[in-house]
Amino acid sequence: MSLRAIGSRLACVAVLVSVVCGPAFGQDVVRKYAAILDQPDQLQRIPQKDLIAIAIRETSRRTLVADYHTPWQVVHGILALRWDLKLREKESGQMISGVEWIMGGAYYDKQPLWMETPYGGQGHPFTRPWAFEGHPTQFLGYMCLANIPLDYEVATPTKIITVRDIVADAKMQVRTGREITWTLWALSHYEPSDAQWTNAAGEPWSIERLLKMQVDEPVTSGACGGCHGLFALAYARNLKMESGEPLRGVWLEADQKVKRYIEEARSLQNADGSFSSNHFLGPGQSQEFLKRITTSGHQLEWLMMALPQNRLNEEWVQRGINSVAKDLIVNRNVEADCGPLYHALHSLVLYRQRTVPGYEEPKINSPVKLAERKHKGKGAPVIEPARVPQPAAKPNPAVKSASRVVDLDEEVSAKQ
Repeated sequence: MSLRAIGSRLACVAVLVSVVCGPAFGQDVVRKYAAILDQPDQLQRIPQKDLIAIAIRETSRRTLVADYHTPWQVVHGILALRWDLKLREKESGQMISGVEWIMGGAYYDKQPLWMETPYGGQGHPFTRPWAFEGHPTQFLGYMCLANIPLDYEVATPTKIITVRDIVADAKMQVRTGREITWTLWALSHYEPSDAQWTNAAGEPWSIERLLKMQVDEPVTSGACGGCHGLFALAYARNLKMESGEPLRGVWLEADQKVKRYIEEARSLQNADGSFSSNHFLGPGQSQEFLKRITTSGHQLEWLMMALPQNRLNEEWVQRGINSVAKDLIVNRNVEADCGPLYHALHSLVLYRQRTVPGYEEPKINSPVKLAERKHKGKGAPVIEPARVPQPAAKPNPAVKSASRVVDLDEEVSAKQ
């Protein structure tokens, strides 16, 4: 799969039905290596295609519960699994569509997930860690990788809006001094690279202005060690390249910054393939799974969006991929924070998307109209979730709802 295709609107959907159900990625491959999955020193015997298949399958089996786990957690699941994220309904136990539920009028903490605004609509702003949007436009930024159509209907307490309305609101509310990483991420997906507009304050804005702000932001001041900002830059750059236009001006600056930090990540990589536990602040290696998956998962994720196709087989890249895959397998029954867990899973999904023919084929399996969809939110307040321990060996272990290790996303948000 080409570098340009990885950034295209249609190529962004990685469908995991084939991963879970296909003969190369199904239960048989797990059974084949079941005897050594808990032995880290034996995992090198597993071919990489099977190693990744096992990591994706086993991580995908962790189940989020609708009306129990938070919208922030569900959105991270959608980032990794796209339309194939299934939630367990709390009362019936039925498996339902994650996208349909989160867009269908559900409440959390007695608050709606989506709100009508004078300019369209937005995700519910931050109230506390791991609940709603930790950053402006965060929900749409993550979910746009599922290629949700602009006319897809979204329920708010006051009216039905569409994804187009959420895009319009993001354009109107963007301003200097406000974090723009996820706004760039979402708008570069839904708007052309030369898009220009006037915000609610009458100021001129454009995709290029957002890009310039992200280029100028020091990487080490960004969320999750700067990985999300680099992902947004790479994603916007890829879409620009998909248009066939040359990279000039700020687009060339973005490309150069991405290339610089590819080499930074490489230089700070540990011998075992994991990436620095200090992100770009310097070398670092952790013996804790939650710390490793937080740093290596985020690093590998943006690298899988940023690296050109002809570099995916480089030895250091392969070591990084294998390291994350092995960590997810060995610790498949260990409690894990949703943010780092799903970013790590997403890194492997992106790699499969780029290396397996047909894997990137887009799939939208939900009606656009709210009235035609099967799985909608109840439109009523629900109870706040409690912490639930992860069973050690259940077939569908639940992802924990409270975090022991704070994701850097929310460290930033908590200070806002």
